Amino acid sequence: MPLTPGNTLHERYRIESILGQGGMGAVYRAIDINLGVPVAVKENLFTTEEYARQFRREATILAGVRHPHLPRVTDHFVVENEGQYLVMDFILGEDLRQMLEHGGPIPEQRLLPWFLQICDALAYLHSRRPPIVHRDVKPGNIKITPDGRAMLVDFGLAKLVEDSASTTIGAKAMTPGFSPPEQYGTGRTDTRSDVYSLGATLYAALTVAIPEDAVERMLGRARLTPIQKRNSRVSTSMARAVEKALEVKPEDRYPTMSAFAAALGAASGATQPAFSPNYPHLERTVPVPARPLAVGTDELAPLEVKRRRWPYFVVGGVALVLVIIGSILALGDGRAASPPPQSTASGGPLNPGVVAGTPAAFPTQNGFLPTPASTDAPAPGAALLATPVGGGVGEIAFASARAGLPQLYLMNADGTDVRQLTNANEGACQPAWSPDGARLMYTTPCRANQESYPGSGIVILDLADLTTRALPAIAGGGDFDAAWSPDGKRLAFTSLREKERPHVFVMNLDGTDLTVLSGPLAYEAQPAWSPTGSQLVISSNRAGGSRLFLVADTGADGQRFSWGESDGDSYPDWSRDGQSVVFERSVDGVARLFVGLYGAPDRASRAVCPGGPLAVFPMAEPRWSPDGGWLVFETWPDGKNHNIAILSESCSNYAELTTDPALDFDPAWRP
Repeated sequence: MPLTPGNTLHERYRIESILGQGGMGAVYRAIDINLGVPVAVKENLFTTEEYARQFRREATILAGVRHPHLPRVTDHFVVENEGQYLVMDFILGEDLRQMLEHGGPIPEQRLLPWFLQICDALAYLHSRRPPIVHRDVKPGNIKITPDGRAMLVDFGLAKLVEDSASTTIGAKAMTPGFSPPEQYGTGRTDTRSDVYSLGATLYAALTVAIPEDAVERMLGRARLTPIQKRNSRVSTSMARAVEKALEVKPEDRYPTMSAFAAALGAASGATQPAFSPNYPHLERTVPVPARPLAVGTDELAPLEVKRRRWPYFVVGGVALVLVIIGSILALGDGRAASPPPQSTASGGPLNPGVVAGTPAAFPTQNGFLPTPASTDAPAPGAALLATPVGGGVGEIAFASARAGLPQLYLMNADGTDVRQLTNANEGACQPAWSPDGARLMYTTPCRANQESYPGSGIVILDLADLTTRALPAIAGGGDFDAAWSPDGKRLAFTSLREKERPHVFVMNLDGTDLTVLSGPLAYEAQPAWSPTGSQLVISSNRAGGSRLFLVADTGADGQRFSWGESDGDSYPDWSRDGQSVVFERSVDGVARLFVGLYGAPDRASRAVCPGGPLAVFPMAEPRWSPDGGWLVFETWPDGKNHNIAILSESCSNYAELTTDPALDFDPAWRP
């Protein structure tokens, strides 16, 4: 029966107040008379013999739980004909429900450490044998202590996951909006049920709104209101991460707490995988693309000639011979060569998981940055919080002619889940991401992969609802090569509006403050912003041929960036840290990639992977990954099939993500 303040329970716990009341019992604040410390007492008023037996077993398991973000279960007992009781540490602090009621939505950067702590606590519970599913994660069960730590409280409904078809018999928590559909009726709950409830809790913390009931959504009677519709300040990547956790089908959610934590970490805007001993139970699950290769020496390519795009059959043949020779040498040395990539239904390689160390077939490495900070291996003794390959949300946009005219597509950074974004009547290409990853600029008409697009214009695509908006243009002028400024307020682009001579312009998104950065006689194109937004690097003929130049965003005189005898430097992209620019250069008729260092004398350029098999692969139109540790680019090693590939900065991991026989080009990594 219900307890009242002043009652002494089990001759040890003096009830002081009721902390919460539910249909199956209450939670009380009490004093442990023996120790003189406050405790929380959770009661369950279901007293049948089966419930009592199950309670004793589960309470014994919970009593062994030890985690810094979980209260300890210090006692458990059954009072005949009255109830079952768990005694836990009393946690000081305010719970999230109270914080939301008093202060409104909580900024995601403030929430992130708390939710990573809860992810680690749940991952710890899920790793027990048998696994423990909390099943009642909600704002009222997450407390923030005075020293700023998040604590997951209230174990009264935690259940063990058995090998049988359903969770062990017992009372089920069904908090509308926070419980997944499988938690109703006789459905089976597992660790993905906690993923849903934690996602719903984060949804509420970001929006001060309870997500629509899962059963109603499963039956088609309700739809989840997008997070950004309730709170436009939430980043797109955070909204996507939470909404995936709230999928009504368990198989559509994140499979583990580690995967959910990785998505949250990536959504936070961190530019490197998080090495942290603070989350020891979040698995190290950083994916590495298929077909890793280690290549190269450290020399610079001396010969630079004009870029050409026709087939390179000899190049492909040389590469194949080198790969075969390397594989034979590896096998002869008692080492296993790397397996070829496996194809998926979408045309990309399957992700084989973590590949540690140097692949055996090519035992030397060559990075293209002067002081590489490789993400291929963790620091000794550190636990790695997984993030998608390349950082960001792990997605790449690109143009492809697989549907006839080029259209924009989006895929995961491992080549899976390819989906079409546009269906423009005259084709679309040149995707350029907004800084928040929520929108894309693209060029249309686009009937092929060209250097120039006469008569084209620039369109903005909103990824939330796939609506489009055309930017102001000069009729028949031709605007293309769009690049979004780091603050998201301006764009730089190439235009043929000046007597069909390509010039670089900057303007606001509404078409105001149009500024030309090019001189009247120059041929200039392909602008790329510096991270500060005060400079751009462009491809220019100011010094004869095609070189890279630095120009101010105000149109002030520029200075030369790339040097050498080449007349084919093009498609620059500035690294997120502002220290280097990657670009395309023609070497003996083969499109190759180079990196120029912003602070080096004469911006000395370093070839990307100049040794080994990759040294003869054509590579074009490069773009940095959000974490700066990878490149995505167009390649055609067989001399004819143009695909999208990625490469780690250490040159130790390479993968072609697309294999469709149609032309794939213009890749762009999503922030």
